[in-house]
Amino acid sequence: MPIRQRFDRPLLGATVLLTAIGLALLASASWLIAIDRYGRPGSYFVTWQAATAMIGLGLLVICMHLKVGLLGDRRLLAAALVGSWLLVAAAFAQSPVAATHRWLSVGGLSLQPSVVLRLALVMLFAVLLVEAQKRGWPRRHLGAIAALALVSTAVIVAQPDLGSAALLVVVLGAMAFVAGMPWRVLAAPAAFAVAALALAVVASPYRLARVRAFLDPDAGAAASWQSLQSLIAIGSGGLFGRGYGAGLQKLFFLPEPHTDFIFAFTGEELGLLGLLTLLALATVIAWRGFRIAARLAVPSHALLAFGLSAAFAAQTLVHMAVCLDLLPPKGIPLPLVSYGKTELLVSLMSVGLLLNLSREVGP
Repeated sequence: MPIRQRFDRPLLGATVLLTAIGLALLASASWLIAIDRYGRPGSYFVTWQAATAMIGLGLLVICMHLKVGLLGDRRLLAAALVGSWLLVAAAFAQSPVAATHRWLSVGGLSLQPSVVLRLALVMLFAVLLVEAQKRGWPRRHLGAIAALALVSTAVIVAQPDLGSAALLVVVLGAMAFVAGMPWRVLAAPAAFAVAALALAVVASPYRLARVRAFLDPDAGAAASWQSLQSLIAIGSGGLFGRGYGAGLQKLFFLPEPHTDFIFAFTGEELGLLGLLTLLALATVIAWRGFRIAARLAVPSHALLAFGLSAAFAAQTLVHMAVCLDLLPPKGIPLPLVSYGKTELLVSLMSVGLLLNLSREVGP
């Protein structure tokens, strides 16, 4: 039987276009950094990202044509989660990179295991939460769900990567709420997560300095440097920007313009119109994902589509909010745009899964 080619074309189109724009932005943002900071050819980052995008699009097609039954196979998804835990553990066994254990080097290639862990956990939670809901939220199921979430977030915090851990908790909490978890059951883990987040900030001098600088920029001028340069970049771009390749903040004023602050970099070179273009394409992706979730008849599939869409939307909003100084600085990349091979692969795989599910509801 031939594979049905009915799928959400606006979702695919927005994804491909946003990825292409991201490559163009990366070429301008990373050229000097590659040469002066890393001693690499100017095209180093964009070449790697382009190669990753080609592989990612291939994975998108594969995920798009997976048998739908595999998306609800609890044993397979549990094995994927355990495998991602092992990748995270392997990163701790290697020497730290930038004083963290966020990356795993394999044959000269780097992998960010926490990103893989996030996808595996979202997929498994879509099945477990629906099963728990059907059985009336028994304590045994709730305990297992809580344990999986706690272990996963704890290892990410230990890397350390508090921002990614907090983002994961928000996505999982949103999935639990949408699945119908009672407020009295959801309240306890939510309170624990908030308390743990506050403790992690207070216990870390550099995190506390960033929060203080965010609340009072004048009192923490050094810690607020990143946010200040981000606002300068966006403000100096005006409506149309300085022009592609003509930005000044990438001359080692704006930190990490090719990753953590690529939205601000876009504002300087392409202006408000460039920022609105990124926002519009990201909005289309999130909207089509939530639309797919709302129209799916199988509860676990609907919850999976919601979780994937929520993860994309939350990460996009956090990145943009940081660049606009609406949140304290945190290294959260912009999906499909920022440099990051693992992030790009997982983002494209997530879209592939959404396209797969969209074939159940039609265009």
